Amino acid sequence: MRSEELARLLSEVPGTVVSAEDDLVAASVPAIGDTVRLVPADVLGAGTIVAPNGAPAVELGVRRGHHELPLIVTVDDVAFLPAYAADLLEPDAKVRVPATPHLVAYSEMHRDVRALGKAIDKPGVRLDADMLAATVLVHRCFVAGAVRVGLWPVRVAAWWEYTWARVGADLPLAAFRPDPVWDKLMADVTEARRAT
Repeated sequence: MRSEELARLLSEVPGTVVSAEDDLVAASVPAIGDTVRLVPADVLGAGTIVAPNGAPAVELGVRRGHHELPLIVTVDDVAFLPAYAADLLEPDAKVRVPATPHLVAYSEMHRDVRALGKAIDKPGVRLDADMLAATVLVHRCFVAGAVRVGLWPVRVAAWWEYTWARVGADLPLAAFRPDPVWDKLMADVTEARRAT
């Protein structure tokens, strides 16, 4: 897809701030405090749709390897496919994951990851280790899914890291695969904490 065509489509979503260069289109969604960054050549298809609340939205298919990932940009949110747990953990890891949504909204991801981070600090709250491990894994799938489609959810990743730092060592969870992109996101989390 051509950069100007993609920028025009994304500009049709009210409130979205779009900038375009030859090899990158960025669509900032102020309501979530993040920006979708897309290489136009990776966008296999795009079109306008109507969101469930009746507002205009854009649905895209984003190429990642041999897969086409769905991405929906709305007036106040972005929806995407979470990453697969098996892709995040070491090969042959036994994975126990609760049912996950086909698509997750950025706002839901942020709400859920933050809520878990707050819950682990509540006095007297005892969380089942297996369920907590599955939930932490699903939340990492959400964050990794957001990154795959061009988002950079530093605030959400900060809450994930907060939870992981407190309970991760005690969870019955296989080791995560090395991931330089995740490492960069965690470095940005550390930098953001220093700046506040």
